[in-house]
This record gives sequence, C-alpha cells and structure tokens, in this order.
Amino acid sequence: MQIRLENLLKKFNETTAVDHVNITFQEGALTALLGPSGCGKSTILNMIAGILPPTDGKIYFGENDVAEVPMEKRGVGMVFQNYSLYPHMTVLQNICFPLESKKELKKAARIERAKELAKLTRVDELLSRRPGELSGGQQQRVAIARALAKEPEILLLDEPLSNLDARLRLEMREEIRRIQQETHVTAVFVTHDQEEAMSISDEVVLLKGGTVQQVAAPQTLYDNPSNQFAATFLGNPPICIVNGIVQSGRFMAGNTPVRWDGVKHVEEGRKVALGIRSEALKLSNTNEEADFEATIQSKYIIGRDALAVVELNGQPVRFYLTEDLDCLSDGDLVSLTFRNKGVFLFDCETGARLS
Repeated sequence: MQIRLENLLKKFNETTAVDHVNITFQEGALTALLGPSGCGKSTILNMIAGILPPTDGKIYFGENDVAEVPMEKRGVGMVFQNYSLYPHMTVLQNICFPLESKKELKKAARIERAKELAKLTRVDELLSRRPGELSGGQQQRVAIARALAKEPEILLLDEPLSNLDARLRLEMREEIRRIQQETHVTAVFVTHDQEEAMSISDEVVLLKGGTVQQVAAPQTLYDNPSNQFAATFLGNPPICIVNGIVQSGRFMAGNTPVRWDGVKHVEEGRKVALGIRSEALKLSNTNEEADFEATIQSKYIIGRDALAVVELNGQPVRFYLTEDLDCLSDGDLVSLTFRNKGVFLFDCETGARLS
C-alpha cells in the first residue's frame, strides 16, 4: 500500500508542528522519518495512523483519502517505544488480542495465526510467559507480532528501539528489517538515530522544524546532501564545517588557502562554508601537490580506526590515518589532499548546497 501525504499541515494552537509536507511512502518499502527532537516526525506518524487529525492537507492510502477515516478503520499496525503489552496476558494472548474483534475467525484459527507470527518474530518458545518475564528485546518482538496480527498493509513504528541497550538495538533493527522484507508490508519507521535509519531503510525522509529537508536512499543522502543541515546530521565522526571566503579561485580559511575545484564557479568574495568528511582527506604523497597544510592538534583511536585532528580557521578537522600513529606527533605540519568525494560547499547564510 502506497502512502501519499499532500500539503499536510498540523498546528497546535499557534505552533506549527508539520508545515505543508509532501511525502510519498513507496509500497512494500521501509521508509525512515529521521530528524532531531521536535522536527515533526512522530506527529506525521500519528496523523497517518489517525491518532491525530491534520489541520489541513490530504493523506492517501493508495487512491483513497483517509484523512477523515477513523483510526480503527485504516488497517494499520502500530509499534510503540514502550511496547504497550497487556501485563496480565501471556505472549500468546497478547498476539491474539487484536484478532478478538474478527468474529469470523474461530479461536483455533486465531491461535494458529498468533503462533505463525510468534515464529516469524522468534518468540514462539515464549508463548506462555507474561511481559514481566521477558527482556526488552523480547517484548518488542511480541509488540511487532501483535501489530501484524490483523495483516495490516501498513506498519508504523514510533521510536521502537529507544528503550533498548546498544547491543539489543542492533539486533532488533536487523530483525525489523528481516520481518518487513518477509511480510512485504509498507513500513514507516520514526527515529532520531541516523545509524538506525541508514542501516535498515530503503529511503530516508530527513525533517527539520516540521519541513522536509531531503528524501533519498540512505547512501545518497550521505554522499549527496542537499544542504548543510543534511550534511551535518548524518555521519560519524560528524562532518567538519569550516567558514571562509572565496578568493582568487580558492577557499580562504582565515589565512590558510585551500585548493578545491568546487569553489571555482563561486563568485569572488562570497562567504561560504566548506564541509569536509573525515574520509575525504589523506596525507599527501611526495609526488602530488597538497591542497592545504595544517598542524596536527591530536590523534586518537576508535576501535579499528585511527584519526588525526588538524585546525582550519579555528575549527577542528578530522581525517582517517592509514599510517602508523607513531609516524605523526602533535605539532607536526602536514600536507593534506582531498579525495574524490566527501567535500561540499554551502552558503554561509542559508546553508544551501553550492557544490
């Protein structure tokens, strides 16, 4: 089932939470609504579900406008951050519960359907337990099974992994992806965690202040951000932003000239910001011309990765080291060269991408 939002607006008194957004969620795909707290992602999800009415705009499921359709008649399944399981019921009873309203289904058929979903979500050995006897990850699996019980064409997940520890989050996001691919349900996944969105989504909708900043496949969003916000929100280590000015066909970072072809088409004297991802820089070889020089401020290791930090116009710029850390010392002047991608130019005032 394709979901299409047209000029969707939601106001709470004088506060605009969602500002005339237009989004299409493709049928059978898992789409992430990604953004910082307060960007409107959960509000959009709740309007799709029917929990909140839109102030204006249309919500289409396929060709049908459902903006006025009650929640219980929209045929969506929901998974919440806090699981929302009935504590006095067993796992089997929790999964069966949404099927109680289907009077045409006999009890044996309901139980069979629940057992199928328990197997799909890998809780089939826990059917007699109550929620208090389950781990957080197990409870969330049960919640997903319950949401799928009525065979919804749309599955909505609102920060479903936020209450789990790091290891369980990794495990459960892989499980959510597996379940979505096996059921082919259209899924919308709300998260503030870029790693979650990037790792399991077919497409990411990046939001800020109730507006859509960019819609793209995860890798495209990372490799080709539409503006400075998109570039800074994605990436770990975060992208380094250095303010400067275009001068004589070069980017001037304070008193340091930086050679990069992306500034050549920008008018002389324009104030711009250069975005540099950590993988976009390398130490220059002896037989190549450096793009700029800088002094090593520090070095550190994160797992298998070694990084060095230099300073450019007062801003720290990180880059990965392929060399032994011992070959560099703090205070060393090094020559650096840009790789083929991971460098962007933005307008200082608007944040718009220039190159």
